[in-house]
Amino acid sequence: MAPHKQVVLLKSCVSNRGGLEKYASRIADCFLKKGCNVTLITQGAAPVIDSIRVFAAKTWSWPAFIRMEQYDRFVNQWLNGNRADLIFGMDRNRMQTHLRAGNGVHAAFLQSRILTEGRLKWLICQANPLHRKILELEKDAFENPRLQKLFTNSHMVKRQILERYSTPSSKIEVVHNGVEWHEMQSGFDAWEMEKPLIAKRLGLDPFRFHFLFIGNGYLRKGLGQLLKALARLKSKDFTLSVVGKDTHWEEYRALADRLHLKDQVVFFGPQKETRPFYQMADALVIPSFYDPFANVTIEALAMGLFTISSKTNGGHEILTQNNGAVIEELTDADALAATLETAWMRPKTTESARQIRESVRHLDFSHQMPFLIDASLC
Repeated sequence: MAPHKQVVLLKSCVSNRGGLEKYASRIADCFLKKGCNVTLITQGAAPVIDSIRVFAAKTWSWPAFIRMEQYDRFVNQWLNGNRADLIFGMDRNRMQTHLRAGNGVHAAFLQSRILTEGRLKWLICQANPLHRKILELEKDAFENPRLQKLFTNSHMVKRQILERYSTPSSKIEVVHNGVEWHEMQSGFDAWEMEKPLIAKRLGLDPFRFHFLFIGNGYLRKGLGQLLKALARLKSKDFTLSVVGKDTHWEEYRALADRLHLKDQVVFFGPQKETRPFYQMADALVIPSFYDPFANVTIEALAMGLFTISSKTNGGHEILTQNNGAVIEELTDADALAATLETAWMRPKTTESARQIRESVRHLDFSHQMPFLIDASLC
């Protein structure tokens, strides 16, 4: 009998609850179900995870660019002394046989900052040691001859890699993000019954059209553009709930006040549980200047929300005329307002929500994750 395949999973941080950390856990579980032996190489305190060997690099807490280099060296040293049939990376490391580029292309992200912060900021970033280190590791990873498969979560990211790096197109495979479609069923089924209770608890009017924005880092996520577009709507009979964190959130509240949206925009800050906001809302708006694939895009669709996003969010690739709309020009407030009007004409109903939810059934994790793992093991 052939020995079990030795899979090494590279994830520098597994303590957070973000999208990449959730993916790391699911990927590890899926490899285990395929009969593989799984080793996790991380940094900091080594977590205890059933059925998985864990090795943690001791790295400096600051500065970040040195920490990244220390982690990468630890990974290389470990690989040089241990058997690894398949090395699955999820961060920016120089060496792996398979890489899921969930962070997208850092060079493209920096380029996107010209639109939000100007060319001077872009030039400053080019000289920043942290950004230089990320770009160095990114190039080494994408162009490493030992890399067998590079997974991107959108065609947008694939194009950005091909435009900037000498990576053969044949190595790149697009696998859109998955969603907890089945797990979200109960929350979806209860939205009509729970909406009045949620509205009362949150102090919202259940009879208004309800826009929803979820994202950390309001500048990159395009909240300023959204507020300016909302101010152009003819009717003010709507509410926008803003969920997520930003150190400058009060500046956005002040902007909403200047745009005469004080009674329409409510800032809720970061929330551990976003389900009530999905249940309350009619439409999600995620006008990102750069997102490889914003998870809220697919989560909103799975909860039956008409979803609006920008072409610079890879998640826009799963939008159709039946479940959402794509913003053609993010810096054009009138164009964004017109897209919001499209959503306005499609308030959430029992039937529309069901149809929108069905449009992403095929992206449930039970399909996407085995597809990713099978493509790695073939």
